Amino acid sequence: MASQNYQIFVQSAQTTNKIKNYLADGSKCVSTLATEILPNLKIQVSGFSEIPCNTILEEKEASNYLFEKRESISRLLEMPWTVRRCLAEEKLPDAIKILQSSQDFTKNLSDPPSILLKTCSEVTTLKSEIQHALLLKLSSGNIGLSECLQTVSLLRNFFPDDKSLRFRYLQSRMKDISFEEARIWMFDTLTQHRAAFGGDSSHYLSTWVSIQINRVLADMEKQIDHAEGIDSLMMQATYFGESLARVGADVRGLIVPTFAEHLIRKLEHNLTQSEIQFVRNLNQFNISTAVVSSAVNPESANLDFPGPEDMSPPKQLITHPPLALYLNDVLTLLNFVGKCPLTQSAPLVISKLEGSVNKVGHELETWGSSEWLTWEPKEQSEFNRMKRYFIHLLVPHLDRILRLIYPPLSISEVTGLSITKCAEMIQIKYIRSEVIES
Repeated sequence: MASQNYQIFVQSAQTTNKIKNYLADGSKCVSTLATEILPNLKIQVSGFSEIPCNTILEEKEASNYLFEKRESISRLLEMPWTVRRCLAEEKLPDAIKILQSSQDFTKNLSDPPSILLKTCSEVTTLKSEIQHALLLKLSSGNIGLSECLQTVSLLRNFFPDDKSLRFRYLQSRMKDISFEEARIWMFDTLTQHRAAFGGDSSHYLSTWVSIQINRVLADMEKQIDHAEGIDSLMMQATYFGESLARVGADVRGLIVPTFAEHLIRKLEHNLTQSEIQFVRNLNQFNISTAVVSSAVNPESANLDFPGPEDMSPPKQLITHPPLALYLNDVLTLLNFVGKCPLTQSAPLVISKLEGSVNKVGHELETWGSSEWLTWEPKEQSEFNRMKRYFIHLLVPHLDRILRLIYPPLSISEVTGLSITKCAEMIQIKYIRSEVIES
């Protein structure tokens, strides 16, 4: 029986050993599970219930909130694009409202999603563009008072106080403008500034006015040098000063000296040119032609002065071209002075003109002394007549024209001096050279 079932007995023994080994391994696994794995599992499960579970619940609540507010969040995500569209269409109030909504949204949520934070941050970066657009609008010359006040009101959202806003407003209105545009530009700026900020409690406005006026005066000086009608330019400048005076920036005291300086410079230059030309004409003049002309036309030898209503130059001077040409040059210059007869320039005009007349008279006497011995008696007599024309006709005529430009009565009203004193001041005197006279 044992021999017949030997294989079965061997397999049974092997199976028994395997079972014994499996039971030992199972016992070992159970022991490891009880002593190591289960305690660690307990710890991990307890930690999951305290931290990750709470996180999952919070994320679930956040997801539910986002789902409920999906329409609002969709609009929120489109805010950067909406702000750019408002800037393009110049709807700046709407852009500021969106900016404020974005800032309020980030303040109300304690822990907003990252995508919303990124969107709000992108909107905030457009804040400088909105501010720049508002300041650019203020710098426009076509902005009206109501629109300016609205823009300043919007800009208050970007500046902590009126002082900094006032500075940026005036900075935006700083502009290189021509003399023709300056009156309206400065008048509007000062009017809008007063309406938006009230009185000026800082030096910003006075500094702005000073800079702009200096630029305007510089442009005006350029126009004076090239202007054909100084009288029309003077009227524009006077109106410019009167307009600014209504808003507290009277600049007429700066405008008048500019014209006076230009007037004196032009007078001095032209008189010098006339004196040089007189000397040239005198050296080219042949006095014998005047002798012949006087013989042909005896009436030219008289010293009759034109009547009080006749302002035409003395006709007797035609026989002596150097005198006639000099008088014509000076009258042309006085015609220019008469277009802008500034009272404060009157003393210098009289002084320059009197100096020119004396130079010309001395040049005439010097020329006569150098040529005297070469002339015949008729020519000497003609030269004496020429001197009498200069002293008794040319000089009085210039004095007469000068009194029309600067009437003693008008000068008296301005200066407060007596009419007699003013009449003595407005007088051209020719002082004959003592050397020649002797």
